[in-house]
Amino acid sequence: MTVLFDGYCVLCSGFARWLHRRFRSAVSLVAMQSEKGRQLLTQYGYSTETLDEVIVVEEDMSVAGAPAVLYILKRAGQPYLMLQYILCIFPQSWIKAGYRIVAGNRYKWFGKRKSCAVIQD
Repeated sequence: MTVLFDGYCVLCSGFARWLHRRFRSAVSLVAMQSEKGRQLLTQYGYSTETLDEVIVVEEDMSVAGAPAVLYILKRAGQPYLMLQYILCIFPQSWIKAGYRIVAGNRYKWFGKRKSCAVIQD
């Protein structure tokens, strides 16, 4: 599983660090602003200009935004799997709207890095 994230966003970088600790070698983390990130965005049909959604790429499929976060939670095991089940009780439109609100305010609420984050062991 490859996860593309906004390397300048403090929230997104924190999420990427959590993924790194949780999945270790089972996940490849790629900042969208990197060369590899831009290649993957183009390959899977995403804009390289609007970098406001987490994107999961696995084999020949990709999923972005709220569905990507739910996909990750489902794969993360307990207790995160339970969180994914709880969130799925709500209508998808609510989950997507909540995601859009957070994504649209992420720099204001959590901050923006001056340089792109690199996730390392």
